[in-house]
Amino acid sequence: MVYANAFFQLVIRDNGTFIKYFPPMMKGRPLDMNELATYLAKTGIPYDAAAVEKQMLSAKAPVLIELSEKKAVPETEKCIVSISKDNMAAFAHFIAPSTGGRALTKSDIQGELDTAGVKFGIDEEAIDKYLANRQYCTEFQLAKGVEPRNGSNASIEYKFNTDLSVKPKENEDGSVDFHSLDIMSKVKAGDVVAVMIPADPGDPGNDVRGNVLKPAQVKKLNFRYGRNLHVSEDGLSLISDVSGHVTLDGDRVSVSDTYTVEGNVDTSTGDINYDGNVEVKGNVIGGFKITASGDVDVEGTVEDAIIEAGGQICLKRGIQGMGKGTLKAGTNIIAKFLESTKAIAGGYIQADAIMNSEVSAGGDIKVDGRKGNITGGTTRSASLVDVKNAGSDMGIKTVFEVGVDPTILSDVKNTQSRMTELAKSMASSKQLIEMFAKKLKRGEKLPPDKLLQFKTLSDGFKKDAAELEGLQNKMGELMEAMDEQQGGCVKVRGVAYPGVKITINDATMYVKKPVQYSSFVKDGADVRVKGL
Repeated sequence: MVYANAFFQLVIRDNGTFIKYFPPMMKGRPLDMNELATYLAKTGIPYDAAAVEKQMLSAKAPVLIELSEKKAVPETEKCIVSISKDNMAAFAHFIAPSTGGRALTKSDIQGELDTAGVKFGIDEEAIDKYLANRQYCTEFQLAKGVEPRNGSNASIEYKFNTDLSVKPKENEDGSVDFHSLDIMSKVKAGDVVAVMIPADPGDPGNDVRGNVLKPAQVKKLNFRYGRNLHVSEDGLSLISDVSGHVTLDGDRVSVSDTYTVEGNVDTSTGDINYDGNVEVKGNVIGGFKITASGDVDVEGTVEDAIIEAGGQICLKRGIQGMGKGTLKAGTNIIAKFLESTKAIAGGYIQADAIMNSEVSAGGDIKVDGRKGNITGGTTRSASLVDVKNAGSDMGIKTVFEVGVDPTILSDVKNTQSRMTELAKSMASSKQLIEMFAKKLKRGEKLPPDKLLQFKTLSDGFKKDAAELEGLQNKMGELMEAMDEQQGGCVKVRGVAYPGVKITINDATMYVKKPVQYSSFVKDGADVRVKGL
């Protein structure tokens, strides 16, 4: 018999009971004495454990060791089944039958596995392999579970440009090419705008005990969309019903067709409020308002009007706001010029010139056309102001503020204002509440109207206190957000004139003499001038 690991066999003769010990061969594992002790304890045969162990340890070849002069009953071959902690594998450990004992059959081994609770993944080839070459006191893997196959989450592939930071083409002189403003995601009726890649649920597994193992849960998705769209019959495609402009807001797809004004926005049209894009072929006359959920594109000039767009605003001839004009864009503002206007953009602002205006952008502000001047007013950007000339040789006060998102600054201002209102209201209410409380404590009876007033004031105070606490938390978050925004730069490709004030985060510089071809950056607690 060829073997490697040490094992033993109970030998029964007329003159007594013996153990035949087979020491390890070919670097096999030594015998676990606890296994021998457990086996002999079950047989009930008395023996000298120390003497037996001593003889085994000194044996270099198979040896017969007497246990008892008493003749024992023959023992059948043993199959000891164990299951891994994760229930993904079952192992069998075999002990040789005694002389005169019966060897196990394949059916016997399968029965032992069943008794141990092994119901799945039994490897019959492994059993056959053992039976063809029995190796005792050796572990055999006779069953293996199947791990579940994890699937994948559903995903949506959009068939249009979702990057709203794409900027328009520039001419060689740095001005915007208003003839090449094809930066909208245009679609035609019948176009597929999004494709659903369904979730793969994966496949269940089983452990050796027969328990079903579920794969990790996957996320399913549904198309989120607005009007002018429908889902294909198989649920895998989102299709546009109209020709227009497709946008993505979060995970919601919208297609809006465009409302076109062939002439001016004036008394002939009135104010325009449209759920989609608005295109004006003429001018926007002062005092009128355009509100659009999509983009606004004006071919002519804009006077002291108000334009609000969920998307971007493009003014091919600029705006002369006369101190009353307002532009507010969810994304970008592109204009020939901005004069005496308030302009707020969630994205970038690009113009040939900005004069005496209050301008804020969540992204970059670039004024680098043929004129490329920012003169007067306040210009705010969360990241960068890139200008040819800043201020003027007349010393006009011109303010630049960069490094903090203007929307955060606005939130801080509004939050502080509301906190002040609440604090005043609570202080006033507290005096009356304390007065009523003292009267009740003295045992005075308050008339019904005063009791109602007391309750109303108390409820209002609690409500205001809760709101104030929320605003204080919000203010803390806003301050943290401002602290995290440490970047920001003002680039002047021509001249920065005296009268220019530059603030980057919390550091400020006043330009006292002309500075050419320079970048203004924060360095420690100061604003420094560096070369381009």
